[in-house]
Amino acid sequence: MNRFLKDWLNFSKGERRGVLLLGGLLLLLLLAPPAYRAFLRPKFTDSDISQLRRHADRLNEAAQAQFDQLQESALEKRPPRREDKIFRFDPNTISTDSLTLLGFSPKQAAAIVRYRERGGRFRTANDFLKLGVITEKQKKRLQPVIDIAPAAAKSAYRADTMRYVREKPEAVAAQPVELNAADTALLRTLPGIGKYFAQKIVEYREQLGGYTSVEQLLEIKNFGSERIQRLADRVSVDTSLVRKLTLSEEDLELMRRHPYLGAYAARGVAQYAKRKGSALTLDEALKNNLITSLQAEKLKAYVR
Repeated sequence: MNRFLKDWLNFSKGERRGVLLLGGLLLLLLLAPPAYRAFLRPKFTDSDISQLRRHADRLNEAAQAQFDQLQESALEKRPPRREDKIFRFDPNTISTDSLTLLGFSPKQAAAIVRYRERGGRFRTANDFLKLGVITEKQKKRLQPVIDIAPAAAKSAYRADTMRYVREKPEAVAAQPVELNAADTALLRTLPGIGKYFAQKIVEYREQLGGYTSVEQLLEIKNFGSERIQRLADRVSVDTSLVRKLTLSEEDLELMRRHPYLGAYAARGVAQYAKRKGSALTLDEALKNNLITSLQAEKLKAYVR
């Protein structure tokens, strides 16, 4: 103790002041938290807390209103949805992808195709619109653009011929098969036509919209002229069953799938027809270099 006092007393005056100042600062640091809690921290009453909550609710409501306004603005500016697209179609042949382009959901499109796969066919537009999966809004949009080939004649022909096949299979060879109405089972009764070519004949018929001559079968890969010769007296073509199309934006999907047009020409025709404001004639499409003369010749039987 004596030594400490001696050392302290030996400090210079400035050193003693520094030590005292440092000690005072340390003391203040130790006493500051309890002093703040005891004297300086604001005390909130229940009224103050309620007021703060009301203010926070007002801020939250204002932020939500601004968010809703921004969302509505974004919805107004977004591009049209796929369901806004509309074009003429045959519900007996339209694909699943094309059904979704018309605005059907994937489940609706699958249900329609599944109905066809089970043997269902639509003779009139109302037959198609009676399906339970189609909404009232979709019925109003699509009724004017449903374009069904003369299904009554096709169905009657198919029913009669298939009944004849079942009842008198030995006499089938004497009956000509109509290419635009026959299904794969009936086509397989023809000489040289097995399961593969029967399916290809039907698929190509759907792409074309119907056959206008027997020679079009040669356009099927590997069909061959010899097979055509064997069918010469066994098949016929009813051109009244051919599905027609227009050279317009509404029939873009049909044009894209048509073997005599293709996607590139179909897009050019649709864009030109849109600028014109109406469907094109074959001559107009040819003069504007949208199709070739060969395409124009082949399409005569398919354009309205």
